[in-house]
Amino acid sequence: MAKPLTPITVANLKARPKRYEISDGGCAGLRVVVFPTKRKSFIVRFRFRGLQRKLTLGPVLLTHNGEGEPDTAPEIDTPLSLAAARELATKALRQARAGNDPAAAKLKHKEAQRAAESDTLKAISEEYLRRRGPELRTLSQRKADLDLICNTPLGRQPVDQIKRGQYVRELDRIADERGPVRSDRCLSALKTLLRWHGERGEYVSVLGPGGRRLSISERARSRVLSDDELRKVWLAAEQTKGPFGAFLRFTLLTGARRSESAGLRRSELSDGDTTWIIPGERYKNKRDTLIPLSKAAQEIVAARPRLGDYVFSATGQYPLSDFANRKAEFDKQCGVTGYVLHDLRRTSRTLLSRCADVNADIAERCLGHALSGVRGTYDRHAYEAEKRKAFEALARQIEHIVRRPPAKIADIAAERGKRRS
Repeated sequence: MAKPLTPITVANLKARPKRYEISDGGCAGLRVVVFPTKRKSFIVRFRFRGLQRKLTLGPVLLTHNGEGEPDTAPEIDTPLSLAAARELATKALRQARAGNDPAAAKLKHKEAQRAAESDTLKAISEEYLRRRGPELRTLSQRKADLDLICNTPLGRQPVDQIKRGQYVRELDRIADERGPVRSDRCLSALKTLLRWHGERGEYVSVLGPGGRRLSISERARSRVLSDDELRKVWLAAEQTKGPFGAFLRFTLLTGARRSESAGLRRSELSDGDTTWIIPGERYKNKRDTLIPLSKAAQEIVAARPRLGDYVFSATGQYPLSDFANRKAEFDKQCGVTGYVLHDLRRTSRTLLSRCADVNADIAERCLGHALSGVRGTYDRHAYEAEKRKAFEALARQIEHIVRRPPAKIADIAAERGKRRS
């Protein structure tokens, strides 16, 4: 008959080349399993309805005279002292005699726990990004917005147990730490995530309409570069080594969005690199969009080294990135601040309006904006020739602003004097 184990006996058990078990004479069915890796755990062996069964109780917790033992009631799958293991083993044997298999109960509990974990907010977010990620134009931005909410204690909760007020408090925190614009962006990403989850099951999102910190009109920017600022940016971009300066000038000449210009591939160019067709998966309206390149834009592309498919890239293998650090360094060089990269697109559109031979409809089509109403529905003409002419006019307008000498204060005063006389 096996002798009762003691904490010192359990602590002194040595690992062997193969796994082995030591029975505890102080509790029927309780055993210590010692693995070759020196890991030890408690198990209980019992018979249920004529079959031999095993229940793993948990890893061995080494204590000295009861010191370090938790004050709470012992639980399965937590570190256990010898006394706690005997208590759980006795309870398991009592359940087996009553007709309840404790091993099956543990398995059922684990399955329920896995199901609950698979429906946590973070798990749903990861599944959403995995399945819908290839369809998103800005996957990294969407992931960053969702992580601000999911990488919190809220992300570990089952989504059907999270109340609207809990989301609101997290969004308030983001607004306080990162600003209301970022909070609204996280809200939009969260609503999309919960709506997607609801379409796949019976879940109903607790986030209704509204909830923004800023209205669309308040968020709308109106910043454009003045002629003097444009001159400084352009001339500094010409002197900037690497892809960032060329990327800035190309963006101004095409009126493209930041991610569209940065992701330009040589495989997207056609007609001797005079035409750029942005594939729908990279464009906001999800349609292939044709942008005729002006001669100035073509020269920028031709001057870039052929390192790979990506034009504005240090290696050719990946698109241009790290915009925040690149722009901060560039702003010190050019001396212009208070603008974001998307303001370059607005500046290009404003300059198109200053071109006398470019009408408003063509200027809108140059930026890929769809016309509203019946015209937008039925007019499927590509307007390639008209857009090419407009982009050439835009390049001339930029060249005129950049190359003309800035007006001197004395000349301005003299001109005002002439007007008065």
